[in-house]
Amino acid sequence: MNTVINYCLNKFVPYGILLFVIFYEMDYLTFYPYVASAFVLFIDRFSFKTGYAVAYCEARNIDLDNPPEE
Repeated sequence: MNTVINYCLNKFVPYGILLFVIFYEMDYLTFYPYVASAFVLFIDRFSFKTGYAVAYCEARNIDLDNPPEE
């Protein structure tokens, strides 16, 4: 149970804090907070995929520095 709580705190609380700070400092009617929120979600989604790809290559001993020649 402790692992689930730890995962949820690490996954969702930073978004809540970020959204609170963004909307606290800016007006709800401007589009800047919404754009910043979209960028954060975009970064989070694709940084996970990039990290997964690197871990996949390292687990299978694929050399990232020297791609295979065709």
